[in-house]
Amino acid sequence: MSKTNQTHKQNNIIAVPFDADFFFERGLRHMKRSNFQRALKYFQRCVQCDPHQPKYMIHLAAVYAELEQYEQSNHWLFKVINEVDKDIHECYYYLANNFAHMGEMEQAEHYVLKYLKQDPDGVYSEEAEELLDYICFELERAPKELDEEYRMIEQHEQARFCLEQGRFVEAAKILEEMVETYPSFLAARNNLALSYYYLGEWDKALAVIDNILEEEPCNLHALCNLAVFLTHQDEHERAQTIINGLKKVLPIHPDHHYKLATTLGILGEDERAYELFTILSRRGLQDEVILYHYLAVAAFNTKRWETAEAAWKKVQKLDPQGEVADYYLELLKRPEVKHSGRRLPYHYQLPYAEQWRKNKWFANGRLPQSVMNDPVIRSSIFWALKHGDVKTKIQVIQSLPLFADQEVEKALKALLQDPQETEYLKVLALFVLRQMGVAIEEEETDAIHWIGHWRKVIDCLDEHMACLGNERYLQEAYLVWMHFLRLSYPRLPVIRKPEAWAAAVEYVVMSMNNHRCLKKEMAHKYGVSVSALSRNVEVLQESISLDMVSKKD
Repeated sequence: MSKTNQTHKQNNIIAVPFDADFFFERGLRHMKRSNFQRALKYFQRCVQCDPHQPKYMIHLAAVYAELEQYEQSNHWLFKVINEVDKDIHECYYYLANNFAHMGEMEQAEHYVLKYLKQDPDGVYSEEAEELLDYICFELERAPKELDEEYRMIEQHEQARFCLEQGRFVEAAKILEEMVETYPSFLAARNNLALSYYYLGEWDKALAVIDNILEEEPCNLHALCNLAVFLTHQDEHERAQTIINGLKKVLPIHPDHHYKLATTLGILGEDERAYELFTILSRRGLQDEVILYHYLAVAAFNTKRWETAEAAWKKVQKLDPQGEVADYYLELLKRPEVKHSGRRLPYHYQLPYAEQWRKNKWFANGRLPQSVMNDPVIRSSIFWALKHGDVKTKIQVIQSLPLFADQEVEKALKALLQDPQETEYLKVLALFVLRQMGVAIEEEETDAIHWIGHWRKVIDCLDEHMACLGNERYLQEAYLVWMHFLRLSYPRLPVIRKPEAWAAAVEYVVMSMNNHRCLKKEMAHKYGVSVSALSRNVEVLQESISLDMVSKKD
């Protein structure tokens, strides 16, 4: 074939846009054919391409419901209501259907009534009336009105969603209001204790649990939470007493059963956790994907290799697009693993190291959203800020720009106001807040006695580097200054003339970027002497070990 013909053929190739709409059309096609596994794959791709489009989330929820994965379906429906648009009323009808299938008739009644109230002439109004009749038949009573009790349930669901997303400050705020309004609603108080615990507010968490147990000494959720809290606080003797009691319990209610099995697994009581997960799997009342994974983990930790393999193969069938079961089945094939004494955690996700390897974390200077919302990671951050040593707190504060959101902002501002924290950590927190683009009020830094000097250096950089027209250089200047402070601590120099330090920082940044600049010109720009500039540049160079490109001037 001639070169001309090849070129002609290449020009006739039409690029197919593999965007969200393309995957959505394919998903609809497979859904109409009742090929739900294929439809699931395409709708998952839709959400990846456009994570803020409610149409894609609702169809993904619908496929999960068809596959009888109702917990997953509810997750996406709540995501639409809580994060995208609470006025998409069909979501309430879909939630009612899911809860009815799960046997949670009270919840189903709540959401079907809410749908009928919000949209009495809606597309599903007739179906909703029929569903309500069925629910009332099952409950053997007339339907309730959407009264205070139902508003309470809805508020509690919102708080639980925040906990699952790692938004502990927001969850705590909702639950604090609930506890004040509905003091007898113990579920809200238990979740408030968890919120405080995740935030590192140990005393508050323990006080809430103690109050619950004073009123109801056998409250299973409170006892489970207390056992976890005490274990993590190294109060092992007291924790073991509670654990020994919990191991003798066999709950009737599936939620209590699941909570107890998971808690004992987390606490290392894998044998009893395995027994409870085995019983629960036979009942078939929980989200089977996570349940069978936890059963596999308990089997692995108790060296029941064949049972673990069988359970993970069930997970593969239930969640064919997932990667968790594939990873652990491959792990089981390695002989050395079975003799290593390795113990697996009770989380339905890939290990962080594997996520890092596969997903290329930090590729765009940001963590994946799934990692940023991971409750385990976020609670570790808040705990470290509250209870870590200085070195740990420094490392955590420096990582926080990757998580930049309102809860991180609040945590750093709280640190600024804490009289027990070192002034160096407060300066570091202030720089990170600036890096996140957060405006800092004067009163928020009043507690830092010498913060004015460090702020003046930054203010000088803001004033003199603005004319460069390159925001990247200014951000690099912030980082150089912060890096210098971290490496110099606790032997921080006295800042007598902020302009001399700001000039030195800009000089270093320009040199790092191969921009030739004379010290004489830089000193003149900031109104300082060449000797003061040179002295500070030398200190910066020595401290952060930068290889200067130009040393001639």
